[in-house]
Amino acid sequence: MKPRAPRTVGIVVHSGKPDARRRLSELLEVLRNHEVTVLLEREAAVLAREPKLARSLRDIGRVASMVIVLGGDGTILRVARELEGPATPILGVNLGNLGFLTSIHGNRLRGPVREILHGQYEVSPRHTLQTTLVRKGKRRVTHRALNDVVVSRGALSRIVRLRIFVDSELLTEYVCDGMIFATATGSTAYSLSAGGPILVPTSRALIITPICPHALSNRSVVAGENSVIRCQVADAAAELLLTVDGQVQLRMEVGDEVEVRRSPRTVQLVTPRKHSYFEVLREKLKWSGANV
Repeated sequence: MKPRAPRTVGIVVHSGKPDARRRLSELLEVLRNHEVTVLLEREAAVLAREPKLARSLRDIGRVASMVIVLGGDGTILRVARELEGPATPILGVNLGNLGFLTSIHGNRLRGPVREILHGQYEVSPRHTLQTTLVRKGKRRVTHRALNDVVVSRGALSRIVRLRIFVDSELLTEYVCDGMIFATATGSTAYSLSAGGPILVPTSRALIITPICPHALSNRSVVAGENSVIRCQVADAAAELLLTVDGQVQLRMEVGDEVEVRRSPRTVQLVTPRKHSYFEVLREKLKWSGANV
């Protein structure tokens, strides 16, 4: 089915990025030339000096047919986590270095945005993780992650012991610095730097990657899309943290468990029709072919 041309667009801006004000002005000009209704998150409204258009992100998610994010991958992660209502498509415009979640660069936003406003775009559904902190048998708090969920030690350099269960069956006990649970989208983030595999964005699998394991035979494990992973803190001599998408942190204790499974909700990322994930992968990872 052909994507619909968006008629109400919400805008989120990372005002600390270079050229944020100028790129926002360009975007507003293009949207208004196409008679698109514009809603600005509060930070964007301040930057644009249009306080009457200010809305909360939740309100924008309920009424907008698309959200355009000016910033970087971190800003998109925040928007994806906080956005409520239907699965509103998100278009990322990068204001810094090349990102994996953004599909347009700020220096060249006019042409691609015009095409998208005419319905010439594609939507890439990204699967998310649902993670729940369990303490003394009680489910304390649940969060959703687009990239990853990380169990790691705090400031002190002390190892931890983590028991990993996959669908109630013990996988093994890791002696390590921590554990990463990543989606296919997050496979090119922290998990990759810890030695994990790269999965194409459409994969529904879940990656389990230990951080600096003491046993050299410990490697990443790719679990199925319907797997339920439990990570039990068997021992920790220092502070332990649960981090969701690098932005939400919760303190953990010995005996705590983290339950990770695929969330029923997806994040809809907008890409221009000529956008190539593998081209971004080659450029971001500086793959240039053999040197022989």
